[in-house]
Amino acid sequence: MRWVEYFKLNHEQRRVVPWQQGVQVSEGIRADFAKSLQRFQLGESGDGRCLRRNALAESPEYREALEWFIREEQEHARLMGCMLDALKEPRLEWHWTDWGFEKVRRLMGLKMEIMVLLVAEMIAKRYFRALREGMKDEVIQGMAAQIGHDEEGHLAFQVDFLRQAFEGRSFILRVLVAGIWRVMFRVVCLLVWWDHGRLLRHCGVTAEGFWWDCGLIFDEVSAGVFAGAAQPSLTGLQMPEFRWEG
Repeated sequence: MRWVEYFKLNHEQRRVVPWQQGVQVSEGIRADFAKSLQRFQLGESGDGRCLRRNALAESPEYREALEWFIREEQEHARLMGCMLDALKEPRLEWHWTDWGFEKVRRLMGLKMEIMVLLVAEMIAKRYFRALREGMKDEVIQGMAAQIGHDEEGHLAFQVDFLRQAFEGRSFILRVLVAGIWRVMFRVVCLLVWWDHGRLLRHCGVTAEGFWWDCGLIFDEVSAGVFAGAAQPSLTGLQMPEFRWEG
């Protein structure tokens, strides 16, 4: 299955989020949940203009798949926006972390932008797993399950692109880029814990556990990009299966 077909199928087979039930969040974590979600929602709200511009030299198939990827990111922003609406909380228009993220993304070309995007995607994978497992509300669990499923596909899609982009590059260059990328990722992990740690602790995630789990995700993704295999060989980087019910 190629990526355009994957995204089309994923668009057709969406999880049903039971919005009609209403969102029930205890007062003890409501403020932390809303604050955290506001920042993630803002981060997913981009229009993709820079990404499209940097991808102009790529194949038509990749650019078409990229359009589907951008739509899914915007769908995540919509879902989180609906959650904020249900909580009667406003949506952010600006935050320094989002501003900084955008500046770093635009420093270089497409490969750099994708690698910065993947930093956010890797952390989002762990974040939405925490919401799915740690929040008791079925609406939150449904939203987090759908976004988490999509993030698996996003990681595999962009790893596939980067693996091909780095094919044939020298071993020393790949080691150097992988090392710099790891440092960037770990700095962002610290910032995310500082910004979202209160909610993650409510969800049963410790600082040590978050650091360890994010490191495992990074190792898997980095191996998929730089190991030089013909296809991403690790199970977590394959196209997700579709098993939604209802």
